[in-house]
Amino acid sequence: MRLNKNYKKSIKKGFFITGTDTNVGKTLVAASISRTLISQGFSTVAIKPVGSGGYIKGNKLYSHDALILQKYSNNKTLPYSSINPFAFQEAIAPHIAAKKNGINLSVAQIISRSHKALTSNADYIIIEGAGGWFTPINDHETMADLAIAYGYPVILVVGIRLGCINHALLTYKCMNTSRIKIAGWIANFIDKNMLYPKENIEIIKLRLDAPLLGIIPYVNKTKMSC
Repeated sequence: MRLNKNYKKSIKKGFFITGTDTNVGKTLVAASISRTLISQGFSTVAIKPVGSGGYIKGNKLYSHDALILQKYSNNKTLPYSSINPFAFQEAIAPHIAAKKNGINLSVAQIISRSHKALTSNADYIIIEGAGGWFTPINDHETMADLAIAYGYPVILVVGIRLGCINHALLTYKCMNTSRIKIAGWIANFIDKNMLYPKENIEIIKLRLDAPLLGIIPYVNKTKMSC
């Protein structure tokens, strides 16, 4: 897709956060990056352009992930609709949710609805994708297409659990064939009972030609609140 001139002029520093799967800790990583940048004196805005598994409050649909990102950003001037332009109540893939709700979801529409966040005065923008790298947006486009359209370096979150080696290598291989810069990857422990997690991380480090940016110990997801 072609981006309009205003979007090109608005590009600032930022990251697109993807993962090896759903529920691997993308929100935790995005919020942590935002907090780290804030502690270093930068202003941030973190967004979740497409979120499913939302809840209704006061006749309005909210994404729990998006509210967490909003909480851990220090740009408080953006309306929620700019943080989470597309919210769906059911925890299902975006293309299915969009069809069920009669919405023609596309990369172009997501970029357009992100305009206020992209043109805000924050130093950094952090964008959390939905699901994994090839999670469909519609019948033809995926989260990979969205990441390419935004144009920011991508950080891969690897959920450390049984099977993570294969998930990480496959995702990285697909990312590497795209027209994007891979900033690195983060190992996030999501199974506290996993056997030999360090050995899994070591083989992933050996096989991925991208820096390991950090290791996050197991965090009880219920402790993350918005």
